[in-house]
Amino acid sequence: MSDHQCYLLGEHAIAFVLETSNPSSNEQRRLFALTSTLMNLGAFFDVVPAKSSITVYLKTPQDHPIWIKRITTLWHECEMASFKPTTHRFTVKYGGDYGPDLSSLANTLSLPEKDLIELHASVTYQVEFLGFLPGFGYLGTLPNALQVPRKKTPRTRVPKGSVAIAQELTAIYPSSSPGGWHLLGICDTPLFNPSLQQPSLLMPGDHVQFIPSKGGLCSQ
Repeated sequence: MSDHQCYLLGEHAIAFVLETSNPSSNEQRRLFALTSTLMNLGAFFDVVPAKSSITVYLKTPQDHPIWIKRITTLWHECEMASFKPTTHRFTVKYGGDYGPDLSSLANTLSLPEKDLIELHASVTYQVEFLGFLPGFGYLGTLPNALQVPRKKTPRTRVPKGSVAIAQELTAIYPSSSPGGWHLLGICDTPLFNPSLQQPSLLMPGDHVQFIPSKGGLCSQ
């Protein structure tokens, strides 16, 4: 039985979809390896990975039978070890005006604010996929003690660079946007630049570490 499907999506795209919506860590690394291979080919307008799928947008739509076969072959040839993730280290100003939800969230979780910060910064996260906004990486997995539902009432504006959490994920907002995640702090590193060949700093499979600024807690 095949572990995936590969098929034409509309007239200009091909979808490669794993049979499971919750891939194992090995399947995820193999999918990251395939994504990297497809991006490096330079044969598509765009390659869009998700947690358990990849969509490629063809430059020449009539070539779809060839690419369906080739993508399937590449999947079988992909080795997890061939994927080499980049590790990003981001300095974060936590709390105060930078992280307006940190204090109330610490109270809800019965944690001192410094413990919450240390716990959030203790994990090396993985970029599971990109979405929502250009350059927005969904980073997993949060420690169980920090996993909380989204806010009941989303903000109409979340500042650019906001470091936020919701459910089992954390993220950095690459641009200002409405949003319903809990805001812990601010990161000043630009995450998206459309003028670059690779506009998004974060790519699926990359690793992310957060470094608290000046001990982690800002009072302003």
